Amino acid sequence: MFRPCTPFFRKSAHKHHVLCEYRKLLRQTKQFDPVEQTYLWSWIRERFHHNKRQTSPTQASQFLSDGTWASLVMSAALNGSTTQRQYISDLAYGRTGYLKDVAQQVREFHHPTKPCQTIRDVRPRSSRIHQPHKAYWIPLDLRVFSVPQHLLDRIRDEDERDRLRERRKRQRRELRLAREISELTNAVNEGNHAVRDSGLLPEAFTSVPAVAKSPFHIPGVAGNPLWIPPRIKLRLDPPFVQHVRASSGFELYKVNGRKPPHWLAAKVAASYRKLSHRLHLHEFYYYFAQDLKLEEEFEARLGVYDPGYWIYASNYREYLRNKIKESSGNGSVDVGSCEMGAEEWDSRAMLQRAMQEFAND
Repeated sequence: MFRPCTPFFRKSAHKHHVLCEYRKLLRQTKQFDPVEQTYLWSWIRERFHHNKRQTSPTQASQFLSDGTWASLVMSAALNGSTTQRQYISDLAYGRTGYLKDVAQQVREFHHPTKPCQTIRDVRPRSSRIHQPHKAYWIPLDLRVFSVPQHLLDRIRDEDERDRLRERRKRQRRELRLAREISELTNAVNEGNHAVRDSGLLPEAFTSVPAVAKSPFHIPGVAGNPLWIPPRIKLRLDPPFVQHVRASSGFELYKVNGRKPPHWLAAKVAASYRKLSHRLHLHEFYYYFAQDLKLEEEFEARLGVYDPGYWIYASNYREYLRNKIKESSGNGSVDVGSCEMGAEEWDSRAMLQRAMQEFAND
């Protein structure tokens, strides 16, 4: 049997070799002065993150050879080699190499309003594209390089505007969440049957700690005690409660979570499929019983007397009706048997409409 060869970058030996080389280089940087340590640690981390998705064996081998060469240079500098020590110092302090060109770009930057983004992140353009998050930025070391004050003021003003924008967005989300929980609290405490079908009992939420923490107060979601303080904190990205209108026209409250458990979602989906299947069978056996009645009448006209088949179809339809009533009659949730779930729609209203349509069975 043909089996494809495992790529080299997925083999544990290659991963172990890369991680050992990476940790060895980072340990060696701790023995230099603060400026050199910052420079070496930042650029070793940047190079490894930039090349971690390399799939070419030739390129990966070349990058690992570069890492081995850097380790030998740092070892020689730590062992007393003045040439290698001076080489690392010139790179870190911008006397030669890439940082010298970056410092020249900052000095030559002239724009009436825009900030100089190179001060924030001195990495090459390819690295900024592949790793755009702020955690990977390498800012210009102000302990070594002098930056005009007006450029620093622009950077500070832009950061302040970003912080203000994020604060306003967070406040809007907190206000929206507080409003949704307030609506859910009122709906639950008023005894809304659609909310009870979602597993929320009357008096489930209260803002009085003395009442909520008493041993006699055991409401909540699916029987679990829950107390929401008056001042709501932002805890969920999606709305905590959502007013949903189904395609069939029914309205309900759906309680959302950031990451609902898979077992509960699977049980809810299975319960929905079972209830939907029973409703479809309930409708099918109504027409099936009518057809059997017509067939018996036709056979009676032909002189063939063979009655009683439609009674079995009608009895099974009645059995389905009772099962549907059992799953939606009490208005509460049984998670263990999962007859209803938090994302179920109001099946009692559909059952009532079906009973009105098929009353003349």
